[in-house]
Amino acid sequence: MKKPRRAGSRSGERAVGGEWVGGWIVAPFHVTEGEPYRPEIIPWVEMPDQDIVNGTVIDPKGPDVSFSGALLQAMKAPMVGPPRRPARIRVADRRLAEEIRDAAQGIEIVVAPTPEMDHVLQHMVETFAAERDEHASYFEGGRISRETVEEFFRAAEGLFLLAPWKKAADGQILRLDIPRLGVEGACLSIIGALGQSVGFLIFPSLSDFDRFLEAAERLGASEGMGAGEEPVDLGTPILSLTFERGADLPAGIRREVAKHGWPVAGPNAYPRVQKRDRDGMAAPLSERDVQVVSACAASLNAFFIKHAGLFDLEDFEPVCESYFDQSDLEVRFTLPCEAGPLFEVNDPGGAVSAPARAKTRVARNAPCPCGSGKKYNRCCLTKDESERMGSEDPAMAVPESRGARLHRMDERVVDEMMRFAARRFGSALLQAEEDFFDPGKALELLIPWTLYHFPIEGKPVFEWFLEEEAGRLSGDSRAWLEAQRASWLSIWEVTGVDPGRGRLSLKDLLSGQERTVEEVDATETLVRRDVVLGRVVDDGGISVLCGLFPSILPPMEAAEVVRQVRGRLRRKRAVPVERLRDAKIGRYMIGVWEDAVEELRVRRSVPPILQNTDGEDMLFTIDHFSFEPAVRREVEERLASMEGVQPPASDGSDKLYMFAHSGKPKQGGMEHTIIGTVRVSEGKLRQETNSVPRADRLRARIGEACGGLVRHRTREHADPRVFLKDGAAPRRPRDEPHGPIPPSEAGRLVREFKESHYAGWVDLPIPALGGETPREAVRTKEGKRQVDLLLKEMENSESRLPEEERFDFTGLRKRLGLDA
Repeated sequence: MKKPRRAGSRSGERAVGGEWVGGWIVAPFHVTEGEPYRPEIIPWVEMPDQDIVNGTVIDPKGPDVSFSGALLQAMKAPMVGPPRRPARIRVADRRLAEEIRDAAQGIEIVVAPTPEMDHVLQHMVETFAAERDEHASYFEGGRISRETVEEFFRAAEGLFLLAPWKKAADGQILRLDIPRLGVEGACLSIIGALGQSVGFLIFPSLSDFDRFLEAAERLGASEGMGAGEEPVDLGTPILSLTFERGADLPAGIRREVAKHGWPVAGPNAYPRVQKRDRDGMAAPLSERDVQVVSACAASLNAFFIKHAGLFDLEDFEPVCESYFDQSDLEVRFTLPCEAGPLFEVNDPGGAVSAPARAKTRVARNAPCPCGSGKKYNRCCLTKDESERMGSEDPAMAVPESRGARLHRMDERVVDEMMRFAARRFGSALLQAEEDFFDPGKALELLIPWTLYHFPIEGKPVFEWFLEEEAGRLSGDSRAWLEAQRASWLSIWEVTGVDPGRGRLSLKDLLSGQERTVEEVDATETLVRRDVVLGRVVDDGGISVLCGLFPSILPPMEAAEVVRQVRGRLRRKRAVPVERLRDAKIGRYMIGVWEDAVEELRVRRSVPPILQNTDGEDMLFTIDHFSFEPAVRREVEERLASMEGVQPPASDGSDKLYMFAHSGKPKQGGMEHTIIGTVRVSEGKLRQETNSVPRADRLRARIGEACGGLVRHRTREHADPRVFLKDGAAPRRPRDEPHGPIPPSEAGRLVREFKESHYAGWVDLPIPALGGETPREAVRTKEGKRQVDLLLKEMENSESRLPEEERFDFTGLRKRLGLDA
């Protein structure tokens, strides 16, 4: 089909009486003077040669133009030739036919398809595409600043080197939010897995992405996206970043890149930002468009380095993470895209409701829930802390701790290094993940390990960063990186927890060094004698944790890891920290630690065979008895006279009796192996034991002691393994008429029982010590180590109990000559 041509391209006058074809179309180009817009055009084509008689371009800011007015103008002043009237007019829309009815009196009007309008559009596409390439520029005629273009090239270079499309499929979409730039709930698809165009596409929303997929199924992949093709309905506008061959770019673009020295990763890596309207036509770019793509590319580098492993999984926990540049511009990614609402705390108006704020704990460096786009610690943190203290005056708020300030600076420096590393080393950076069995579950340590320890081309990223970016680093940033240089990865035991001051006391089990770190969040999760794999950084007289493996180990398992690491180092005494800074040793430590964590997980997943000290299978057993209220005092007296019973504890109207194994008193008191408890209330007696044989024996003894005063009613059971699995304490099977023991009284009773029990512990044979007593075992070096480790296990378990129930092992340690 030949191209439409202007009527003036022919010589001589035409006869009146031909057919004109008219239509109302949207131009395939933009007018860029002022705010860019796509004009509407009313073309008239004369048949049979498809000559363009006239074309009215509608200025949205000018006077209104009607279809009939455009026809009258074309007849009155055709582009070439004398004024004339067609003998026949064909339009595709009945409404257009009705509009020109009066202006075209005496002319036949036909409503029928008008494919000639598509040919007109095609001709315009080809014409203006050539003009666009001739004047192509990254500055878009001055609408985009030089600084924005330079930042875009730096971000794009890093993304190309990282090449996330090698792992991510275009269907693994992310939600994108950039609050300050007005991007909310957008949808990002990484393209290139099929070896075609590489980069990413940004859709306004998830529903727009779905409409695009439907259009692609109907029309074929990418149909209508390139110049010279017929426009189609893509279902949505699209903003994209793609990488092209330099040879395929307009000469002016290549000269522009060379002139300004913008970084390009290779001959096939020239970055282009494109915006397509819904009909596939290219739209002019704004400063904001390039800023959105640039911020997205830079932050996608950091997100992909941390979460690349998720793209290999079909099922994983949703992830939502924010990244900030030096101007505090937040870019937030959520994977998968549809999980976005799970992480939102804002109401539709952008404010945070009081219940949401009260229930949601916001990390200091997380996006502020108020929607400002700033980090929480730079926005509402001070006000919120003031409110929590009951004061409306921000001056009364709790000041930011020194540790929190260091963490804030570290996050900023890490973001900068991530962008630098992605640009400088690309996908080589992802090799650090190979040092972890499951990188996705070790992110808190993976990032510091990648930047401060993992060698790339002979040295870690921070060393390259210091060398190549030193000129633009602040003094504080350089000092922080030097503090990081002095740090090391090791195995640290928690020796003390001070939640009130937000401090932890730590001891390096390899080097022997001790630190007090400022870590408010860690004091809420760690307890005494927990052991962690991590890094402690000292700066300006304070210490903070900067890189922590998320899974902790109890003392026994951690001791085995320490033993293996010492064996690898061939060092029984304190290990010099210089050796612990060696990446090979760090890699070995990570592997051994992960193995220990997995072994512990598997061991805990197998239901244990629980037995009491009599070797009987444990099964919580509750027996219920009744008696006449009038004989209660006599029942209590008979219970109190039974062998092995401890003096009853009173709880208001109830009395609690504890029954222990009968036997001769031992050092420190009688042998306090509790075999059951009995609670006496008004008209009821409740017996609790941990096995059926014990329940039977104690029930028989009570029946014998009380004679016919009490009558057995019923028995209940509860499997203790259920409580171990669920992590819950056993609940009494039935409600008690007089209520449970108050927590303070229950705690006191438990603690008093423990004090009585542990009074003779040092002289009890312990199976874990080969049958020796702790007092006997500490006479040898190895025995002393085993007793110390056993006490640490007991202290670790005790630290997880409510404070009123905890037993203090300091006295036992002193009696055994062990350090507290």
